[in-house]
Amino acid sequence: MRYVNKKSFVKTALRKASFFSAALATLLLSCILFSACGLGPDPDADGGRFSRRFYYYDVQECRYDEFGAYDCTQPHPLSPPMFVGIRVDSDGLVRLNLDGKRYYYLEREYDEGYDEEYGPYFHFYEDEDELTIYKDGMTMAYWDTQNHIVTYYYYDYLY
Repeated sequence: MRYVNKKSFVKTALRKASFFSAALATLLLSCILFSACGLGPDPDADGGRFSRRFYYYDVQECRYDEFGAYDCTQPHPLSPPMFVGIRVDSDGLVRLNLDGKRYYYLEREYDEGYDEEYGPYFHFYEDEDELTIYKDGMTMAYWDTQNHIVTYYYYDYLY
């Protein structure tokens, strides 16, 4: 059986551990400061300022005039649910996916605003129709301006 000097063994182990700890800390710091680890692209590096996906499970139709919506149907479930993806780039270009149909909008073809009831939104214009997507994803409104009908899509509607 070989005799091991405990003091020298502990000193050697501590030196090696402190060396590896320092090396690991240096590697992590360089990863954070210089992105040297290749942890993947920064999601904001390509200029996207808003990018979300939503599903809507319930729908409700209403008539509307200059005072707002009225004469609404009872909300009912959508089957299958509607998928909406929206991405707004830093230059204002919007890519919109409405249940698999893709649309592109320039900055002059939509507005951003705030609604007292539903919060911040994007509002798109196309021919006689308009679309309002609220940024929290809870509600979307499709405005048929020719027939004065608004269709509300809800993430979750409490019946």
